[in-house]
Amino acid sequence: MKKHVLVNAREREKRWIFTEGNKIIRFEAHQPDHHSKVGNIYSGVVESIKPSLNAAFVSFDKGRNGYLSLKEIPWAEKGNSIQSVLHQGQRLMVQVKKDESAAKGAVLTGNIEYAGSFFVYFPFGRIVAVSKKINNQGVRKQLADWAEKNLRGEEGLIIRTEAEVMEPDVLETSLEELRKKATVLMKEFDNHSSAVFPLLEQSAFSSSIEKLLVSEQKGTITIDQKVMFDAIEQFLKMNPSLQWNCELYQDDQNLFNAMGMSSAEEKVMKKVVWLDGGISIVIEKTEALTVIDVNSGKLTKSGDERQMIRKINERAAAEIVYQLQLRDVSGIIIIDFINMNHEEDRETVTKAIQKQVLQDYKHIEVIGFTELSLFQLTRKRTRPSFEETKSIRCPVCQGKGTILSPASLAFQLERELYEQRRSIDKSVAVKATKDVIEAFKGKDGSFAKELQGIFGFSIEWNEIPHQHPAYEVIRLN
Repeated sequence: MKKHVLVNAREREKRWIFTEGNKIIRFEAHQPDHHSKVGNIYSGVVESIKPSLNAAFVSFDKGRNGYLSLKEIPWAEKGNSIQSVLHQGQRLMVQVKKDESAAKGAVLTGNIEYAGSFFVYFPFGRIVAVSKKINNQGVRKQLADWAEKNLRGEEGLIIRTEAEVMEPDVLETSLEELRKKATVLMKEFDNHSSAVFPLLEQSAFSSSIEKLLVSEQKGTITIDQKVMFDAIEQFLKMNPSLQWNCELYQDDQNLFNAMGMSSAEEKVMKKVVWLDGGISIVIEKTEALTVIDVNSGKLTKSGDERQMIRKINERAAAEIVYQLQLRDVSGIIIIDFINMNHEEDRETVTKAIQKQVLQDYKHIEVIGFTELSLFQLTRKRTRPSFEETKSIRCPVCQGKGTILSPASLAFQLERELYEQRRSIDKSVAVKATKDVIEAFKGKDGSFAKELQGIFGFSIEWNEIPHQHPAYEVIRLN
């Protein structure tokens, strides 16, 4: 099945879609105010030790201190306490595992990892693991033995699925490249005069695309910005095993619209997902967890009711796992399937989910059915979900629903003006709520001025009162 990546990078909000055939597999949106630090490496300083938590708080960036637990310190031995391996004022290299939230600082690790095409390399990891997607037990053992033979000292490796078909000399070259990268950063850490500074910062948007290209190996990628196009071409040259055809898109029409993906965002944001036969799945995000309800639709009473319920739940299970990845839902997830009275039916649905989650690029822990017949699982969180990135709580219904945020609407307006720029001579008039206008203009109005310079026309703003963020283009001159 044809794989295609569409990269919309020319406006402030960066987006990409990955499709197989006509089906959207993944969709990410990166807004300028939501800078992810996951994977970034810093030189940090221990600010405080918390024996009760067996953890430390580390200053590593301009934001709030990060949280470093004892289990994330690779040189800690079994039975050590946090105060026996770290002390206040100690300088150390840390990597961000999870971005900070409104209530908590970032989660850090001292077990630094370097991702490559075939491995995740840990200079101090002391582990060897093989991707679960490699099913051949003989190949798994062969790769594990190869790793044990080639690793030095306390090094560790997670062997990716892509390594399964690679020759040993290619794997050795890849491992050596990762070693060199780690050595360069360690030297910079040792020689730098400052205690707190970034060692490796990368764009979360670019990084997410590169990881996707590595995991999927081949296909077509279409990019609408020359700078990003050049960067991806350079990345592909450095990874010759990848077989991606890179295309530059230069038309005025937004790339997603041109490729028939104009309604993609709306579909991803919908709370109700319909399946054939009137079956529906309702996805509700709460403060603590995500609740998913399976509705049977036109289920009729019959002698085969038990079999019908099981089949509906199996179909719903496959769609739910797909939707979790598509929306990047994470944390605790509770699924209310149609009630099944037989244990073997519940076991069938559990196995179906366990099989489906192996295709997810993030780790999913399947807990199973609770005493109340609710199905529970957890999905690893590294960044905000699509809904969290794009929406805010609705002020009209007191938070019972969500609407597009002022920033999301501002980025939508920006894309609209890009598409129509050649039909505008002097000015465009836009009426919008104050929050949308401020989000569009950017800090100190700098972005609106920059955009007007690029387009060659002015934007006339008409502020309007409204119960929620809104805008409308009312005149083109």
